[in-house]
Amino acid sequence: MTKQKRNAILFIVFYIVLFYSWIVIYDDDAWVRAVGASLLPVIAALISIYWLMRTFKFLSNKHRVFLWLLNTGLFLHLLSNLIWFVYIVITGEPDHPIVSFYIWISAYALFLTSLIYKLKLLYKTVSMSPFIFNIVIFMIAAITLSTHYLINPIIEISMEHQSEAFFNILYPIIDIAIAFVIINIYYMTRLEREKRTFFFLSFGFFIQIVTDTLYAFLLINNQYEFGSLIDPLWALAILVIGYSGFYVERKEEVETWEFTSQPKQGNNGLILNLSVIYLAILAMASTEWHLNVLIIGLILSIVAIVTRQIVMTKNHRLLLHDLWYHAYHDKLTGLHNRTSYLKDMDELINYSKEKKKNYAIMLLDFDRFKNINDTLGHGIGDQLLQECSIILKASISEEDRVYRVGGDEFIIITLDASEENCERIANTILNNFSKSIPVNNYQITITPSIGISLYPYNGQSSELLLRNADMSMYLAKSEGRNQYKFYSSELSSRIARKMRIENELGDAISLGQLSLYYQPKVDLQTREIVGIEALLRWKHPDLGYVSPDEFIPIAEETGLIVSIGDWVLTEACKQIKDWHQKGYDHLCMCVNVSVRQFQHKAFIQNIEKILHQTGVNPTDIELEITESIMQNLTDSTRILHELRRLGIKTSIDDFGTGYSSLSVLKTLPIDAIKVDRTFIQELSDKDIAMVKTIMNIGFNLDLEVVIEGIEDEEHINTLLNISDERILGQGYYFSKPLPPEKLESILQN
Repeated sequence: MTKQKRNAILFIVFYIVLFYSWIVIYDDDAWVRAVGASLLPVIAALISIYWLMRTFKFLSNKHRVFLWLLNTGLFLHLLSNLIWFVYIVITGEPDHPIVSFYIWISAYALFLTSLIYKLKLLYKTVSMSPFIFNIVIFMIAAITLSTHYLINPIIEISMEHQSEAFFNILYPIIDIAIAFVIINIYYMTRLEREKRTFFFLSFGFFIQIVTDTLYAFLLINNQYEFGSLIDPLWALAILVIGYSGFYVERKEEVETWEFTSQPKQGNNGLILNLSVIYLAILAMASTEWHLNVLIIGLILSIVAIVTRQIVMTKNHRLLLHDLWYHAYHDKLTGLHNRTSYLKDMDELINYSKEKKKNYAIMLLDFDRFKNINDTLGHGIGDQLLQECSIILKASISEEDRVYRVGGDEFIIITLDASEENCERIANTILNNFSKSIPVNNYQITITPSIGISLYPYNGQSSELLLRNADMSMYLAKSEGRNQYKFYSSELSSRIARKMRIENELGDAISLGQLSLYYQPKVDLQTREIVGIEALLRWKHPDLGYVSPDEFIPIAEETGLIVSIGDWVLTEACKQIKDWHQKGYDHLCMCVNVSVRQFQHKAFIQNIEKILHQTGVNPTDIELEITESIMQNLTDSTRILHELRRLGIKTSIDDFGTGYSSLSVLKTLPIDAIKVDRTFIQELSDKDIAMVKTIMNIGFNLDLEVVIEGIEDEEHINTLLNISDERILGQGYYFSKPLPPEKLESILQN
């Protein structure tokens, strides 16, 4: 308990002791007692208003309206007692002036209005349907008891003072309405701290209702006097209402949005239903306990109905909880599902707008998960997802939540939206998935790609935030996978460009936007052009020349590389056919083939068809394939043998940078290796030693060796000093890639 709360409680205790001391000390002086009974409540109302107004700055606008209504009621309570005090001092009579009655009733009306407004706010977040029946039962019992024991007797004894009778009847009626609203709010209050706040608020109104009831009984029995022992209880009710403000302040200072773990259920149906049984007992008492068969049957029926209703309510609660769990949880992993994510996002966005809080979502997808399902089966894939969900839950804090929203797609919501925290979570996830995961008898290594978007900087709706996180994850995958990317406006433009390229690449062939450039392959000793490499270019009408490094990976991802590769081979064959007819029949045309194209089921048939259509001699064609074909060695070896059967030569491009294995290389039916340009950029002693080693490997295996990236005479001299064997080279020193007509002029010279 804080010091302020402790001091407030001490003040309440001191105040009540003072009030009762005043009444006891001046028991024989009705006028002085009335002065204390009118003045001390003014002090209580002032203190209560002050305690509540301290919370004003912590509240949102809609809750400030509730506070204003409540404080206005307290002010009217203060005003009515102040008028009574002035009236006593002026007239010397302890009686109430009629205006005080009007103001007191107005204060009660404002108390009721403030509670109804609070109830209206809660109706937007919780359904009241499970509790209506219990509340109706309570209200029937309360109205029946109040009418029988309070309202009717008050009417009977106050007939000669009809104005006073009207006010005295209004008190229990408004008290019943306040009790009804309080019960509603009690069931609908969800946050623990809000429930604690309203506990003291309800307790204060409960004291007021009890005091009003005691007042009515004293009035009925003609025993009430101004400054009686019940008067301090009204002041105590006011002070307790004000004391609830301390918990409002604490709530607003430390409140953070929390994920709903399970639906909130009321648990006091038994207490409300017992009110019916109590009503039946009082009905029996009113007959002076003269029991007969009808009354006994009625009582037993009521007990049976109430008992049945309690049991049914309990069963319905269990059923609703089971339905709720399956509606908001993923069946396979037990994580919260997409429905739960959308619900939480709606609530979190509303909370964040109101409290000016930030949060982040992280969209996560596992790289090449489909391959695991295809190769090991969906059973293993499901078990792997279960293990992945455990790892993800262990990678985040208790304040955050992970959802499974698709096959291998997960979302994490973190309430700490700082980039540092997001990076920490992302790095933790990547590190946790760097180790293999045991599933059955397999050790599976799987990596995630993560896209991150921050609220409100990257979007103020769940759809926009998720779309931006998806764009970030898409970029993380396209740039190598197993990494995370934050969304940014720059990223958006990059993704938009990539999506445009992806959407328009398919029409590039039919629109005549693709073309082939050619770069010569030269014998370094004779400086003779012995071959030509065909290089693909794309000139977009708006984007200009798009780099092959940019659109080729997209073509491979989308599968367009197969049709584009066939077009490239067809155009290259037509061009070499044309040059051969012009007398350059010593040239060999080199064409790059992607792995996806190479592994296509119709690859060999397409090549045979193109060779037949163009009439090119297969020995004049050389296909360049990257080292990644060694990942699927069996199929690759078979395809290479098929190409050799056709008479087509093959070479390994960018040799030394990929999956080369010397034990495998000697068995592959290839004709040449192309050494990657990175080995001759600096030509340090280590570079020269590596180039010499690679060249010797090629020569010893009777392979042609081609060096890429030759840019000056020093490169040529260094390479010729390494070996006396025939070395071929490519690079800007001889020629950059050129259109066919420009390269043809070089051939003529």
